[in-house]
Amino acid sequence: MGCAGALPVAGAMASTFAAEVPLLRIGVMTDTHVKETKASCSRVKMACELFRRHRVDMVVNVGDVADYHYPKGYAAYRAVVEDAFAGVPPAERPKELFVYAAHDTFAWGGRKVRSEWPKHIDEAFADMQRLVGADNGPYASGSVKGFPYVTFPQATTNGLDWKRIETMISEASRANPGKPVFVFAHVPPKGTTRTGRGDSRKTDLFSKYPQVVNISGHVHGSLADERAIWQGAFTSVSAGCLQNWGDGRDGIVGNNVPRMQNYGALIVEVFGSRIVFRRFDVRDGEEYCAERPWMIPWPFDPATAPYRHEVRRDRASVPSFAADAALVVSAGSGGEGGVVLSIPTASGEPRPFMYRVRLDRIGDDGKWIAHARRDFFGDFWQAARERPADYSLGFAGAYFEAGRTYRFRVSPVNAWGVEGRAIAAKFVAAAPTEPPRVVWQTDNAMKDCPFKPGLSGGAALPQDGGFFRMGSGNARLEFPDGVWDGPKGAKFRFSIDVHAVQGGWPTWTIVLRNPDPMKNAFNRVSTPDGDAGMLRYVFDFAKADAADNYYLLVREGGEGRIRFGRIVVERII
Repeated sequence: MGCAGALPVAGAMASTFAAEVPLLRIGVMTDTHVKETKASCSRVKMACELFRRHRVDMVVNVGDVADYHYPKGYAAYRAVVEDAFAGVPPAERPKELFVYAAHDTFAWGGRKVRSEWPKHIDEAFADMQRLVGADNGPYASGSVKGFPYVTFPQATTNGLDWKRIETMISEASRANPGKPVFVFAHVPPKGTTRTGRGDSRKTDLFSKYPQVVNISGHVHGSLADERAIWQGAFTSVSAGCLQNWGDGRDGIVGNNVPRMQNYGALIVEVFGSRIVFRRFDVRDGEEYCAERPWMIPWPFDPATAPYRHEVRRDRASVPSFAADAALVVSAGSGGEGGVVLSIPTASGEPRPFMYRVRLDRIGDDGKWIAHARRDFFGDFWQAARERPADYSLGFAGAYFEAGRTYRFRVSPVNAWGVEGRAIAAKFVAAAPTEPPRVVWQTDNAMKDCPFKPGLSGGAALPQDGGFFRMGSGNARLEFPDGVWDGPKGAKFRFSIDVHAVQGGWPTWTIVLRNPDPMKNAFNRVSTPDGDAGMLRYVFDFAKADAADNYYLLVREGGEGRIRFGRIVVERII
């Protein structure tokens, strides 16, 4: 598997120390999200079989063991672990450690009302501990082969005990001078690994203890993502997931991206002079970047730590298309005026983290105007045998005005957000031979659709200079009665022009949501940072139930301004 962005020194160090035996091996998996059957635990079993082959001393699940609080799922989890280690004497079995996280509290005791779940976190965790056969409770500290560890939960009924957490870390640090202190906690410290999302209190606390090696989960993602290791005042590693990943919060803008199935697990090897993080695909035991594992020198020196993001961003290679690569635009099917865009894969290494697709239109003044953006993930996370030869994206007729000239521009982007050379193609939009069935339309959503704070109730927000002011909370754009009338399975196409002006990541996400019961029509979609102008978003979906009645939910970013333009709702036959 590819190893884009790995440091050259790691390969040399790996060969130098090849014969040395580690003092400690830890197998790490996270976000297993098992359901109620043994089949849903298959990735857990494969991970444990991998850990058995590598003779780990401890196995850690960093949280969200089950997708919901499933008693049968915990029993199934225990059964597959026992299957994987069958025949290993108890004294030779690796120690097991569990991190307690939010998903394992959901629907505890059969409760379906979400507002009830936080009231029973402690009870849910106690049941989980008993059902999964865990030795440790939510707060735990100890050592394995002389190396200390600390773990604490994502939440408790009455909130986290930060004083207790700091006491565990400080005592472990004082009692083990010069040794790493492994801290396993579900949510990462904010501003560290991958997307940068997480808990700022952890960042502040861990920064006081340079011995901390934090290993977290929660944000899912692939272990092939080189941003999954971070060093600053301490070291932090995101352990990926054994479920799926991929949404707008990963930096993908304007697209309802499918989830990527993931099979990554981590083995941490501790030596006297270094810590090595080795990343594996549990399906076949193949190692990501086997010749260049993540390798951090020890003792830890923040000034020279090799995995500081700012250092790696500057050194990272930029993906590129082959010199003769070209886009192909062809007519879509169905006669509704859409097109299909064919995109070649970028050549060589590193493999792109994503591809950025920009759609521009010629304005009445003859100048190009940004019209839409739809990013999608590249093949960096896939084994070579799984990588596609090219990509094909469909763009519905709702994006276009017949007779107007448009331009696609596509660029490969590395994990640090640096774009390679773009390739482009121009075309003239064709008139549809089968006009769309428009249910409802407005060319002035700011006038026709109230924008209200929160998830329910409240008065319409006032406009300020043609925009609404937004913060990090929820706000919703409501539509007239009857727009979403139709039976279960009725198919709709929703298109909306949105002008968002905001700072850096995280940016706002948008999604059509049915309020009661609370469910989304499709995955959340991220808007771009900065001021990208008015962009069009188009989504196809089917109603899950006849009674579903949607508003457009905007949430999760910081402060900024937003305005809405043209909206069209179509029925798809």
